[in-house]
Amino acid sequence: MTDSPAQLTPAVGYLRQYPSMTRVELDQAAVQLAVFARRRGFVLRKVFVEQLATDPAAFDALVHMVKQREIPVIVVPTDAHLSAVGGGETKARRLERETGAYALTVGASPP
Repeated sequence: MTDSPAQLTPAVGYLRQYPSMTRVELDQAAVQLAVFARRRGFVLRKVFVEQLATDPAAFDALVHMVKQREIPVIVVPTDAHLSAVGGGETKARRLERETGAYALTVGASPP
């Protein structure tokens, strides 16, 4: 028996779209985040895509949604997607500090 999406804990995804990424690669990355989240017992509600030219606009929107909806988990392809963007604080640290949510990295080993 599998859990229905309503029974799963909500999560959101976050990734940076690098200049060399095609639309197909971006879509594949989003699907990978959703599959990974589902395997870990979460349902991915939205994927925030960061454009390098407007960084950190998508991350700011993610933080707002996570706070508003009390989402406990953010799923990212690699730790690099939550690295620093100036000011010295990483996005991962800001996420934890402002929301209490934590990041699950697709490329990491399960705890």
